[in-house]
Amino acid sequence: MVKISFQPAVAGVKGDKADKAAAGASAPGPAAEILLTPARLARDNFFHCGVFYEDPLSAQMPARMELEEDVKIYLEENYERINVPVPQFGGGDPADIIHDFQRGLTAYHDISLDKCYVIELNTTIVLPPRNFWELLMNVKRGTYLPQTYIIQEEMVVTEHVNDKEALGSFIYHLCSGKDTYRLRRRATQRRITKRGAKNCSAIRHFENTFVVETRICGVV
Repeated sequence: MVKISFQPAVAGVKGDKADKAAAGASAPGPAAEILLTPARLARDNFFHCGVFYEDPLSAQMPARMELEEDVKIYLEENYERINVPVPQFGGGDPADIIHDFQRGLTAYHDISLDKCYVIELNTTIVLPPRNFWELLMNVKRGTYLPQTYIIQEEMVVTEHVNDKEALGSFIYHLCSGKDTYRLRRRATQRRITKRGAKNCSAIRHFENTFVVETRICGVV
């Protein structure tokens, strides 16, 4: 497993004892770092990734959180599939996510609620498959990334989707047999605010050099 810092630093693979010794002798650590293990599958298009980041919403400030996800990048089909398992220390719901660049759509399957939510693909946040693949391959090779941060986007449920086939085959297979709803993007901001009393669920994920908390409000 390769450990890469988002801030310029000396990179390397260390054992547990070396990590502890380095932690005691070095300056304060970066705000976030990524752990990436490429699966031994064809074309290196499957990755297991992990990001450490500071959660500004935690009761203990700052709290170092870890986000893990499995990434599958389909270059020829031009879409990405991301699986976010159950977070170990909270911070969001488990989810399956598809970014379909052919259709220009993103679908979130909130596993806890077993519901699907569909919205127009936000290309300012989501890297295209080729760019995302190059980013992860560069991390694998030890290339440094800029310091990361977390942003928050809020969406609201607008309507029920009856014709799932119109969403394309990738999203159709993800959402088949599940209640599916359209979303409208309400706001995107870098500053993370505390969750209010709204009827919202949250999914934390990354498909860029930063973490995104997607809040889906008006959940049915």
